[in-house]
Amino acid sequence: MSRSSLLTSVLFFSLIGSASSVAENSRQLIQGLIYTLNPQQPVAEAVILENGRFQFVGKLDDALTLINDTTEVVELGDAVAYPGFIEGHGHLSSLGRSLASINLSNAENFDQIVDMVSQKAATLQPGEVVFGRGWHQSKWSSRPNPEVDGFPTHDKLSLVAPNNPVVLEHANGHTVLINQNAMQRANITAQTVAPEGGVIVHEKTSQPTGILHETAISLISELTTRSVASARRSILNGQEHAFAHGITAFHDAGVDSVDVQAQQDLDASGELKLRLYSMLDANDSALIDQWLERPLLIADSSSRLTIRSIKVVMDGALGSRTAWLHEPYTDDPATRGLPTFDADEFEALVTRAARAGWQVNTHAIGDKANTEVLDRIALAVSDPKSLRFRIEHAQHIRPSDVEKFKTLGIIASMQPIHMSSDRPWAIERLGQVRIESGAYIWRSLIDAGVLIASGTDVPVEPINPIANFYAAITRKTLKGTPETGYEPRQKMTRIEALRAMTSNNAFAAFAEQNQGVIAVGNYADLTILSSDLLNVEEHKILDTKVMKTIVAGETVFSDH
Repeated sequence: MSRSSLLTSVLFFSLIGSASSVAENSRQLIQGLIYTLNPQQPVAEAVILENGRFQFVGKLDDALTLINDTTEVVELGDAVAYPGFIEGHGHLSSLGRSLASINLSNAENFDQIVDMVSQKAATLQPGEVVFGRGWHQSKWSSRPNPEVDGFPTHDKLSLVAPNNPVVLEHANGHTVLINQNAMQRANITAQTVAPEGGVIVHEKTSQPTGILHETAISLISELTTRSVASARRSILNGQEHAFAHGITAFHDAGVDSVDVQAQQDLDASGELKLRLYSMLDANDSALIDQWLERPLLIADSSSRLTIRSIKVVMDGALGSRTAWLHEPYTDDPATRGLPTFDADEFEALVTRAARAGWQVNTHAIGDKANTEVLDRIALAVSDPKSLRFRIEHAQHIRPSDVEKFKTLGIIASMQPIHMSSDRPWAIERLGQVRIESGAYIWRSLIDAGVLIASGTDVPVEPINPIANFYAAITRKTLKGTPETGYEPRQKMTRIEALRAMTSNNAFAAFAEQNQGVIAVGNYADLTILSSDLLNVEEHKILDTKVMKTIVAGETVFSDH
């Protein structure tokens, strides 16, 4: 059959209008501009998908000799195909829950948040919890009134929702604001002592303001307890949201026993279609003890769930001044932040995990936290490279610690969008010298030979790989400022940014033999976009749309 006759007889697939959903086991040819991320074959004209894997990658003329009249042919037209995008650091169940909560991320001031809480409380029965997420006081146009250390107090929330507990999670995930009803339910008073690694903020009168930092959030666990059934619903909601943003695989950074059971249930039932790489929460010691006695759980062609890593949280966040710094905060010299995990216990956990072949991925934002993690790994493991340990965020690093990343083989799991979102106010926390020398230093790490994995930290930030890509290559806010970008010498190139959210993320999850690159035998995971990210004009990058998401040859999202 000639090429011309074939293309006039096949099903023409418009990425805008098609309602077809390719079955996983059917044969499909996709033709157009395809970036493979395979160094031996960076670009392909066509791929053939069958039985959930790529069966052919190469020239269109060669592909046409391998199909027949039953093959579905997809013409990309102006769209472009990439290896399936991988979310390198996010929180899937939290994402699903956030979709059902009040979205506070766009509030311009605290009074707007109070109004949203008032409206939500009016729809609930007395005693039902008002949940909200995404507020960030450093992004508001005016300071809250009243306030303590720049954070709002519970007073206005307590007035508008006196009969409902209110729990509002900060965008960074390390702080919550609760009202008087919630404090009463949790028995939080002026005499309540915060657990180690946590902070209960008080007014001058010694009364709690309603702000809880870090481990103090555990005091309201009664209000936030989830069931396995509710976790399953949250995961499925998060999965659909991820697919709509071109995500085919997701590194879930810190799951508890409830989430683990829900994920296993969904994987067994076949409802879990997202490739999920879950990190066990180190704070759940019983969960860690249980899993370290088991073989690693590795997904195969009939499953989507991998559990072979542990997530430790070593410090807090810059927004709440709980990130652990070597030197005091520029805008609050009375504090250097705080560790949230005992360093000796961390070293012991690393030793134990390494012996069992488990990866350890550690949240470290402040430069002191990063130093401590690097030094303790060096003490605990003689050669950690094969274990692919990761530091999650690595947001502020002493320049002298960059070489330690390379020597130890530590992966820097970073979130470019945090720079875009936080840099305008982060300079207040760190000052000019530390911002320029050690904050979001992607270029310094890459030039030193350190692998950078890229994620969004959703729902701390929206799960938008396009925005993440834009932040990585421009170092600008999403409004396009400043003109040259913040600390522009630290920019990634476009191909580096693309690798960071595909092949690098696959390596960071021991999945490079199946994911992250379009190659024969790899899983048939594709993200199809409206634009060519490697060549589109910079100012048009954020206009790029996800047209189609394919996992194992199955269309899981289509924009029509």
